[in-house]
Amino acid sequence: MAGVCQGLVWFVKQLLPPACPLCLRSFPEKWTEPFCADCLSGFRPLPEARCPVCALPYPAGSHSSHRCGRCTVNPPSFTKVYPLGLYQHQLREAIHQFKFNQKVGLDRPLAKLLNRTIVDLTATLIVPVPLHRKRLQQRSYNQALLLARELARLKKLPLARDLLQKTVETPAQQELTARERERNLKRAFQVKGTLDGERILLVDDVLTTGATAVACSRTLLAAGAAEVQVAVLGRALIG
Repeated sequence: MAGVCQGLVWFVKQLLPPACPLCLRSFPEKWTEPFCADCLSGFRPLPEARCPVCALPYPAGSHSSHRCGRCTVNPPSFTKVYPLGLYQHQLREAIHQFKFNQKVGLDRPLAKLLNRTIVDLTATLIVPVPLHRKRLQQRSYNQALLLARELARLKKLPLARDLLQKTVETPAQQELTARERERNLKRAFQVKGTLDGERILLVDDVLTTGATAVACSRTLLAAGAAEVQVAVLGRALIG
């Protein structure tokens, strides 16, 4: 029976050779990365010179790692952001395909890359940024939940998929200023139940101004969490 199964796997691979989930080109033999070399070259890592809290990149040529102005004047409720890369080029395209075009199969390859950036993690619980039920009905899935589920599997940590809930339907954030985003999300989230000192890894797809991460973190801390860190695929240059 084992021989039959192995033969079937070989036959399927001949018909459908492994391919890059983003550009769909076949992988070279013995390729082990989740995306092809061309696509990976467009996943731009963040420079070392960036804010140690919100991961906002500093201008080219800077070698500083001090807190950015916003995190100095108004420290966010989360303590650290783990970003996969800059929200540009192929990474931006991958996130758009994952988020808007039903390419849910991108959850594993993207989570695999994101997992590599999450080092020295102290979290005891993984929580996805939720969607309001109406938005979830429109989209049919929550990309943050799919990503969080894969990270929980890789990190061997529990996933609290329904702990944090979005109870207020809010307009889309894309066209709003930073201040408007903060007002837009005020009291939009609630925790179902209580927390008792858990350290949370909050998972989302993109961090721009940080308004969503701040609103979620405040809600989790108010419910009893000890700390909130954030993992995102893309870090936008706007801070």
